[in-house]
Amino acid sequence: MKERFTPGAFMNVRFTERSLAHTMGVLRMLSPARSLVLVDWNGTVMSDLGRAVGAINAATAPFGVRALDRAEFQDSFTLPMRTWLLDLGIAHEHVGRVEADWNSGMQAPAPLRSGVRETLATLRGQGIVTGVVTAANEAALRYDLRHHHLDGAFDHVHTSVRDKAARLTELRALGERAFYLGDTAYDIESARAAGYVAVGVSEGYQRPDVLAAAGADHHIDGFGDLLEILDLAPVPAA
Repeated sequence: MKERFTPGAFMNVRFTERSLAHTMGVLRMLSPARSLVLVDWNGTVMSDLGRAVGAINAATAPFGVRALDRAEFQDSFTLPMRTWLLDLGIAHEHVGRVEADWNSGMQAPAPLRSGVRETLATLRGQGIVTGVVTAANEAALRYDLRHHHLDGAFDHVHTSVRDKAARLTELRALGERAFYLGDTAYDIESARAAGYVAVGVSEGYQRPDVLAAAGADHHIDGFGDLLEILDLAPVPAA
C-alpha cells in the first residue's frame, strides 16, 4: 500500500490509507476552517512548462518520438499520464520506463509561479487550511519544496494521486468553503466533482480555453489573484 503524506507532511510522519481515513474522521468532529485551499503542483504552483517539455522530450526520445515544442505539449497533454504517453506513441511495455524517466527529469530547477510565497503567507495568516493534491511523485515534489525552501509551507501534501476527485472528496470536510487550483481540465473536473470552487491557472500544461470548457469557476494568472476571489487583503511585505 502506498503511503501518503497528510497533516504534518514532511515532518517525518507517514499515514497509510487506513490511518488517513481515521484522521479525516477525527477532523470532521472539529470546527472546519473558514476556507480550504488545495492546489495542484506542476504547472500550478510551479511555472514549469519549460521543464516539463524538456523532461518529456528526453524521456521519449529513445523510442523515436518527435520532440514537442511548448504549444504542442499544451495541445497534447492529458491525464492520466499513461493515456498521454500512449497517445504520443509509446508502446504499452515501455510506458513505465518513460514515466519513471519523466519523473527523474522533473527533478530539476524551475521557478515558482508569481505570488506563491506571499499568497501562502496570507492564507496561513488567516488560518486557512492549505494543501497539495497532485499526481506528481513524491521525489519530484520534495525536490521543488527543498529547492524553494517551502518545507512545511502546506498543512497537507498528497503525492502520486491517481484519483483526484476521490482524494479531494476525502478532504472536503476540512473547510466550509473549499477551493482547488489547477492547470488542466482534469483538475477542474475533479474539483467540481468533489464540491470545490474550481480555479483555473494560466500558463500551465493546458490552455485557458480548455479549462473554461471544463467548467472553471474562476481563472487566475498569478497566485495573488486568488486573494481577490477569497476577498482577502495581502500580508504586507516585511
